[in-house]
Amino acid sequence: MIKKPKYITWWIFSVSVFLMFILLQIPAAWLISKFYKNNQILQNVSGNIWQGQADWQKGNLTGSLSWKTRPLDIFLLRLGANIELHSGNTQLDAVVGYGFGKKIMVHDLNGQVAQETLKHLVEWQWPVNAIQLQNINFNFKKEQGFAGAEGQLQWAGGELVYNYAQRQDQMNIPSLKGKLSDENNKLVFDIRDQRDQKLMALELDQNVMLDLRLTQRLLLNISSYNGKAGLDTYVVSSRQPLFKGGL
Repeated sequence: MIKKPKYITWWIFSVSVFLMFILLQIPAAWLISKFYKNNQILQNVSGNIWQGQADWQKGNLTGSLSWKTRPLDIFLLRLGANIELHSGNTQLDAVVGYGFGKKIMVHDLNGQVAQETLKHLVEWQWPVNAIQLQNINFNFKKEQGFAGAEGQLQWAGGELVYNYAQRQDQMNIPSLKGKLSDENNKLVFDIRDQRDQKLMALELDQNVMLDLRLTQRLLLNISSYNGKAGLDTYVVSSRQPLFKGGL
């Protein structure tokens, strides 16, 4: 004979699984229209909460987004999904979660950021080689910033044509690598050449403002540059939003 407490436990579990299954069938387009009334990013939404896809636009950047929910993540007290994002030749995939306290978790982010995407961020003529991202992980909360960051990037470099101080110049960017960490609630990329010599540092804060610092060693790759400083010295710095118009 089944004991009553055990029977009730199984009954609650079965009902919970059934309700979860029903919830996952809700059309994604209806959900967005209901709870995201000012949506100006996602269009042509299809599928349901379980899996679906949409087109997206942010400023001049456009692309597609697809997702597949991870139902078992709810037992970890969070919502999770496998996400794939495309924009031209830029391709990124990751496991994205949303937990208590409006905590966003990004795990196993891999892919590449292509030349045309970089041009939308900064209107320069970028090298044709894409930036490769490998095993990127971080957590983010608006009030607290970034934490738990790790991962790597690789870039074969190439010729960069850019505008600075109302003139056009060019730099032969060497092959480089980067290591991701977090410091003072910021995402920090330490960028070095293949001989592990310091080239630049990138820092991203919780307001999606990007701080960029360039070393004397990197600037020596500019033919017109004649500055004097120690090779590891940061001689140029800038601060700007990562995305035009903000988030």
